[in-house]
Amino acid sequence: MEPVVSTLISLIMLLPSSLSGVVTQQTPSPAQPRPVRNGSLPAVSPDGSRIAFFSNRGGTNDLFAVSRDGSGERQLTNTPESESFAGWTADSKHILFSIIKDDTSTVYSIDVDGKNQHRVATVPGRNPIVSPNGKQLLYATGSWTEMRLMMSGLDGTNPQQVNDGKSIAWNIHWSPDGKRFAFTGRSDPKSEIAVFVANADGSDVCQVSHVPSEEGAGQWPVWSADGRKLAIQVNSRNQKNSAHIWLVDVASGEGRKLGAHDQQYLDETPSWFPDGKRVAFQSDRTGRMEVWIMNVDGTNAQQVTR
Repeated sequence: MEPVVSTLISLIMLLPSSLSGVVTQQTPSPAQPRPVRNGSLPAVSPDGSRIAFFSNRGGTNDLFAVSRDGSGERQLTNTPESESFAGWTADSKHILFSIIKDDTSTVYSIDVDGKNQHRVATVPGRNPIVSPNGKQLLYATGSWTEMRLMMSGLDGTNPQQVNDGKSIAWNIHWSPDGKRFAFTGRSDPKSEIAVFVANADGSDVCQVSHVPSEEGAGQWPVWSADGRKLAIQVNSRNQKNSAHIWLVDVASGEGRKLGAHDQQYLDETPSWFPDGKRVAFQSDRTGRMEVWIMNVDGTNAQQVTR
């Protein structure tokens, strides 16, 4: 049995980008070189000492790990397949990622030194995420606009649909206690995207983000370790290529923008540190996508990858 999984971030895409304010998949044409993302999609380890992230600096999207101060960076995978998410086991010794092929996803575990890679599970869907107790998988099937969320055993057995499958359900992320999950969705097909929370069985769906319309739309929710807050990203509606990290109180829905700026750069895909005092995120504020850290009051932003 794998170690209990904690603080998993669900990453719907390999290469997040802002397209009409929505994180989506975008594959450059053969004539267009893939933009270099030196550090993207960070996932902080449960003990706060390391950050797993993806980079396509070598031409393929591979998994890396680095200490929180930027030292000891190590490439963990080297594969031509599409790797799609990073998460940690509770002991901070293993990283989980998945590879999708022909709409089937396989979850792998790998040590922080890049050794002992082995298969954990295979499911007929996309973006599988492991529950905090390490016993269940939540994954998506169907189209991107009518997405069915399926819950199964870790080995893919006994799959059960947990939503109505009539709308989007992106960026899924388990709560730390495994009783709920957050996701990007819509209240109806014509409404703006927002962040929702549901019980693990799909019941009691509730919108928790209420970002002012002039700011943009909330997406990419990630739970704090105490389960009280969500860090989300909000892509600007009025300014091209601009995005901020926001914090949302789950109980009240109150939101707060971090590191407010009026420049054309993206702060996206947050991941909490376990102490709740900092978040890691990806940003292209230097002209290339890198992993950054800042305090939860938006101060002391520091670049990690270089």
